[in-house]
Amino acid sequence: MATFLIGYTIIALIVMFVIFVILVSRRIIFRNNAKIQSIFAHPLLIYSLKRIGSAFISIMLAISATYLLLRLKSRNSICQSYVENWDKLPYDIREIRCDNVMRNLGLYANNFWEVIGQIFNYFYKILPFPKTLCREDAGTEPIYDAFNNLISYVKVHDCRTFIIDLGISYKMASGSSSNYVIDIIFGERMMHSFRIGIIAVVIELAIGYPLGVLMAKHKDGIVDKIGKTYIISIDAIPGVAYYYIWQLLLVYLIGLPNKYESANFVSWLAPALTMGLTGMAGIALWVRRFMLDEFNSDYVKFARSKGISENRIMYTHVLRNAIVPLIRSIPASILGALLGSFYIENIYGVPGLGEYLIRANESNDLYALQGIVVVSAFISIIAYLAGDIVTAMVDPRVSLASE
Repeated sequence: MATFLIGYTIIALIVMFVIFVILVSRRIIFRNNAKIQSIFAHPLLIYSLKRIGSAFISIMLAISATYLLLRLKSRNSICQSYVENWDKLPYDIREIRCDNVMRNLGLYANNFWEVIGQIFNYFYKILPFPKTLCREDAGTEPIYDAFNNLISYVKVHDCRTFIIDLGISYKMASGSSSNYVIDIIFGERMMHSFRIGIIAVVIELAIGYPLGVLMAKHKDGIVDKIGKTYIISIDAIPGVAYYYIWQLLLVYLIGLPNKYESANFVSWLAPALTMGLTGMAGIALWVRRFMLDEFNSDYVKFARSKGISENRIMYTHVLRNAIVPLIRSIPASILGALLGSFYIENIYGVPGLGEYLIRANESNDLYALQGIVVVSAFISIIAYLAGDIVTAMVDPRVSLASE
């Protein structure tokens, strides 16, 4: 009860805050209060709320499309993956069990309006409203009499209160401590992806930015030629093939562990280096491109005419202006580390979110697939919004005001 009270109180406060901001920004209330206007009618706040609103619509459309596409699979193909000994069961029993499976998955619809109702029901589950979800297959509990004699067993219902309900995984819970999709994603899978992803982001930034600076500073020199060759090879060779090339170099030549182990930090390096050394090529390319554009700017020519040294021009003026467009991608890179890469996780055996996506698709675990789509959509929206906010904060040329 306390969870529901706290949850709905927070939601009510958020709604009231949004309404208050709208009224203040439209000068319906506090029109003459400069302090209130400067805080609650700030262009960055208004822009953020607008982006969140448009992002909410985008997420709903993406979820609806995913929900409908997943249900284009035939009824028998779904039931065969859920019902054991499907081919050996009599037709009537198969149909009864198949109906139960379809009902548990939210696929039991006879007409268009029932499908729409199922979509809105799923919207309610993933929206941040407190809700209780129960598992009927949580097991049994023995009942004893006063003399400690076993009387019978009663069925145990595992009930939990969630803010967001991503459903129950009926196929992917083996080896997991929970059947709830939200527990599997956030409690078990995402941390493995984030470990690899955040190390890869550090590698990308630590190598990509300096390499791009050196390529721009020594344009058409040996460093620039080597860097451009590497970047072109990244674009020319398919990503999967490049991952296997790095696996060959890192595992079989250098000797790093081939399989990821949660307790062994050294085993994290091969997948992280594979991801980071591949991703840093794009950063180096854009740093080089932006810096060369800045070199042709009027303020650089003016600085040179005053006799300022090339190093000072580069590191004091050019680099600072050139990296501004790239700062926007840093929040997306960090948050993207939570999602992982299903190719790299499959190659190195990382039990992360990418590997979970592959297994969920192979086993027709629809709630797991939908849950991954929802989480990915939310993280992507937050990443892009954070990138816009960071850009507005560091670049004085960017204005979010509508006037």
